[in-house]
Amino acid sequence: MSALLIIAGTDSSGGAGLTRDIAAATTMAQMLPLFAQRSLSLRPVVTAITVQTDTALEEIRPTPPEVIKSQIRAAAATGPISAVKIGMVGSAMAAEVIAKALAHSVPETCPVVLDPVLRSSSGGQLMQAADLKPLIARATLITPNLQEVAQLAPCPIDPQPGSSENCDIASQARQLQQAHQLQKAGADAVLIKGGHGDGAMSVDQLFFGDTHVRYDRPRLPRGRRGTGCTLATAIAVQLMAGQNLDQACARAGDCVHEWLKEVAT
Repeated sequence: MSALLIIAGTDSSGGAGLTRDIAAATTMAQMLPLFAQRSLSLRPVVTAITVQTDTALEEIRPTPPEVIKSQIRAAAATGPISAVKIGMVGSAMAAEVIAKALAHSVPETCPVVLDPVLRSSSGGQLMQAADLKPLIARATLITPNLQEVAQLAPCPIDPQPGSSENCDIASQARQLQQAHQLQKAGADAVLIKGGHGDGAMSVDQLFFGDTHVRYDRPRLPRGRRGTGCTLATAIAVQLMAGQNLDQACARAGDCVHEWLKEVAT
């Protein structure tokens, strides 16, 4: 049995959070031969209860940090953890508790995928970028979108006026510096998602070590809540199946793109 520890908040609309994580993990596992032979155990840890619709964040009830710690301990006591996906954390204290609990409960070789949820896609700030420092230091991969990476790793590189080429060059330079900042903070790898950008192509960029990989996909007319949750969870399941970072990000990204295409039609 392979076990995925999912640390995130609930979403009463079902569009994001733990509900979307569980759906994504189940769907991804069904596509992988490994899980035809070995069952996938999903072990959720609730960091907060949120009252949300598709358009509004109405209320957040954070889980007490000591209860988060107990959930992680109990999940690990059930059996070895194969990978960890972290979504909404809720507070700086919760981030510290999660980081310490993981240090006691999972081996250092266990991949940890951090989706740095700072705002709800239905509106409302959930936490501050600085609050995630303990978890960035433990992350195998962090998956910020363009708005999140701007808060996590501010980088004042502006394009020279005159051409879209200058804008592209400045964007590349900015993202490279932002990725390096996050790697210096402890993340092994950084996947900067371009879904909230402009242009005909949506470009995700993976940075790990001295390696830089681009994933270019046609931009779709409609997005969907829960896309970040889905991608991070899908990557975690791919890593559990033995894929390397490039393969995991590519295959998970392709699957999420197909899912979004279905929504757009």
